[in-house]
Amino acid sequence: MSKKKPAVFSNVFQWVLLIAGGILLTFILLSFGLQRWIIFIIILVIYISVSAFRPMYIIYKTKSLRSIDRYVARNHKKPIFGYSYALAHGNERDIEESLKRIMNTYKQEDMYDVYGSNLALFQNDPKKLLEHVDNISSQEYKDYYSGFAYVMLGNFDRANEFLGKLRTPWMIHALKAFAALKRGSQEEFRQEADQSVSSAVGMQRYVLHHTLNRFETVGFAKA
Repeated sequence: MSKKKPAVFSNVFQWVLLIAGGILLTFILLSFGLQRWIIFIIILVIYISVSAFRPMYIIYKTKSLRSIDRYVARNHKKPIFGYSYALAHGNERDIEESLKRIMNTYKQEDMYDVYGSNLALFQNDPKKLLEHVDNISSQEYKDYYSGFAYVMLGNFDRANEFLGKLRTPWMIHALKAFAALKRGSQEEFRQEADQSVSSAVGMQRYVLHHTLNRFETVGFAKA
C-alpha cells in the first residue's frame, strides 16, 4: 500500500496556533489579576477539551473529506482506520487484508459480521454476505446488507423489499446507487452515490465516498 505522508505543515500550524492562543489567553487572564495556579488549570482544561473534541468532531460530525483523510493518515495503523485508509489509498488486496484484520481484532458479533459483510461485498460473494447478515443484530444493517446481496444476485424485486425498510438516507441512496450500477445505469449511479455521500457525516461520509468510487471504477457491482 502506498503510504501517504501526513500533512506535517498543517499539524505544525495547528500546534503553533494552539500554543499562541494559550500564551495570549495567559496574558489576558494575568491582566485580570488571576493567580497563576488558576490560570494553569484553566489553560489545561481548555487544552484537554480541544484535544478531545477535535478527533470526535472529525470522526462523527465533519463534512470535510480532507480533514478526515489527514486524520486517517495519522491513525492508519489502528485497525478501524486502516480499513478507511486502504479504501482511499490502497488496492483490493489492502482492503481485504484490512477488513480481515478488523475481524480478527474485534470479535463482538455486530463488529465482526458488519465488517465481514463488507468483505463479502468486496469479494462479490452474496452467499457469504447473507451468512454474515444472519448474525447482525441491528435490523437496519441486516436489511441494508440483505439488499446488497440480492442486487448481487440480480434479484432486484427482493432487493427493493429490503430497500423499502430502510430509514437512514445514506443507506437508501447507497443501495440505490449499487443497484443502478448493477443495471448499467451510470448516470443514476452517480446521482444516488452523490446523494448518499452528501447525506452522511464524519467517517461514514469518508468511507461511503471511497467505497462508491471503487464500485464505479473497479466494477464490483458489474461482476
